[in-house]
Amino acid sequence: MKLKRAAYRHIEAEIYCYNDTLKAIDELKRNIYYAGRNLRYSDLIRTPGYKGTSVVERKATWLADSILLREMERITDAIKETYAKAKNEIRQVIWLKYGLTLDWEPPAGLKQLVDMQDRNGMSVSQMSSILSIDDSTFHRYRTGYVLSVAKKLGWW
Repeated sequence: MKLKRAAYRHIEAEIYCYNDTLKAIDELKRNIYYAGRNLRYSDLIRTPGYKGTSVVERKATWLADSILLREMERITDAIKETYAKAKNEIRQVIWLKYGLTLDWEPPAGLKQLVDMQDRNGMSVSQMSSILSIDDSTFHRYRTGYVLSVAKKLGWW
């Protein structure tokens, strides 16, 4: 079975936006946590659908039932777990292609080479020449990482 092109691109987009997704998760949790912070007990009793639960219980339920929050956390966890298992060569490819570093820093010499150029405007052959690997190896590492994330998510 082959991973569909749309799923592949979706995973790549999630890798590109990994740090933004983490910020969005924190913001969503904060919004749920602080929702209704200034409500009084008498206001809650008049709220339609109030079944006698406390504000804390309602917030915990909102956090547990948030489908968006669960999916965002599931995707970021899959990216993080796959990254943790990756070899240094694969991490270099992921850093160069997507700009992602998690508990890892690229070598100083490699960082200087990339800082002199615009990472977003680089072709695959330019990226692979910076890393001193073949284009096919670059594609294999990148595709392998994306497919590993897809497997963790159950999308492939």
